[in-house]
Amino acid sequence: MDSSAQPDRFSNLPDVLLVLIISCLPFKDCIKTSVLSKRWRYLCLQTTNVSFKESDFVNPTLDETSWISARHAFIDYACRWVDRIQDQDVESFEISISRPSIYMSVIESLIAFAVGKQVKKLVLDFSKPIWKTTRDVHEYLDLTVEVPESVYNLTSLESLTVRACRTFDPLRFKDVGIFKSLSFGYMRLENLEPLLSKASGLESLSINECWGLDFKKIAGNMREVAFKNCDFPWTTCSFNLPKVDIFKYSGDIFCFHFEGMNTNMKEVHLDFGVLGEYDDELDDENTLKVCSYLLQAIHESDHPMHMLRPVKTQHLVLKTKLEPREFHGIRLFLKNCPDLESLTFEMLPPSPITRFTSYEGSDPRVYWLYNITYNCMRKTLKTVVVKNFKCGPNELNVLKYLIRSGSGLGSGPVLEKVEIFVSNGLDESQKMYAYEGAEMLQRISEHVQVSWA
Repeated sequence: MDSSAQPDRFSNLPDVLLVLIISCLPFKDCIKTSVLSKRWRYLCLQTTNVSFKESDFVNPTLDETSWISARHAFIDYACRWVDRIQDQDVESFEISISRPSIYMSVIESLIAFAVGKQVKKLVLDFSKPIWKTTRDVHEYLDLTVEVPESVYNLTSLESLTVRACRTFDPLRFKDVGIFKSLSFGYMRLENLEPLLSKASGLESLSINECWGLDFKKIAGNMREVAFKNCDFPWTTCSFNLPKVDIFKYSGDIFCFHFEGMNTNMKEVHLDFGVLGEYDDELDDENTLKVCSYLLQAIHESDHPMHMLRPVKTQHLVLKTKLEPREFHGIRLFLKNCPDLESLTFEMLPPSPITRFTSYEGSDPRVYWLYNITYNCMRKTLKTVVVKNFKCGPNELNVLKYLIRSGSGLGSGPVLEKVEIFVSNGLDESQKMYAYEGAEMLQRISEHVQVSWA
């Protein structure tokens, strides 16, 4: 019997289960299911997660006239969709549109619809895709949408995201006890500390590209806390986060004072570079990601050994230029990560100004020739990864050192593999040179597998 003639398993499921399945899909993919068959045509209207994102409906590369027409069509589509699901349950609602001023009445009606549905998750995002930093935002011209009083009175909210809104006031919320997730971006953010002190169930806090922050202390039972390029009026902030698993900071130099922190955090990201960015691809547990600035600060410190105590991280990611002034910092992290299993170098572009000093006190030609090893290299370090590899002399010297030092203690070699990812910005001759460097490392490595791509 022809198997293609048999109905698929989805066809045997009742509608109620199919709705549960498509409600787990991104909204734009949920809509696509309407073309599968006559049965599926209207099922998407029953999804409990509704998301009207301009980026899903409007191509930003269109010319101005076509872009305006596409935006009008997008808003019209959102209004017609809401009109058709007045009797449906909605748990999550998102409206994301840039330059919202000409659609204020529609936006107000969409927010009113979400409030009427007593949604658990609400996303209000009116930022522009072209914005990269707070300097791109004109507070009085770009921020036109105000969060209505009905949102502050909503008692069902568990997750709230607010981006690029005007005169947002956390003190106006009537009930913050059920908040589990809060995210803010591209806006003035004041009076947050009282909200956090009352939000006892809050698990995740994310603040990106905000200004006017007036708190001096962050405390609570949050498990994930992230700051990105925020304008702090103070030079220091204290943290009391005994249950935090993930802590991310990206931005200008800032002094942290930790009163009480989870000593077994799964992921820590510290980037003090100018306009630094953390990525969200680090899903491994016990990951520590360190920026180039911190490596250099260790070198310049009068007491570098006091800057870092032993940590239990298993995965260490170093964003580095592998310049001599970073060498001491790299060694210090190797020394203080005794359980390290994987080490990743994310190579950054070289400094625009060449230094002609005496290698900052560390001669790269001999620094990595000394037979100084650490516990992780003798016992646990199995994988080394280099991203954006260019086959520079410092890259080769560090890799040779790690390969040579990973011979283990009596029981045989510990280091198993070195994975090299050649930079995409190289021309053909530079790529060939990089591949030849990788092949050379494989030839001198008796027990280590060196791969490159």
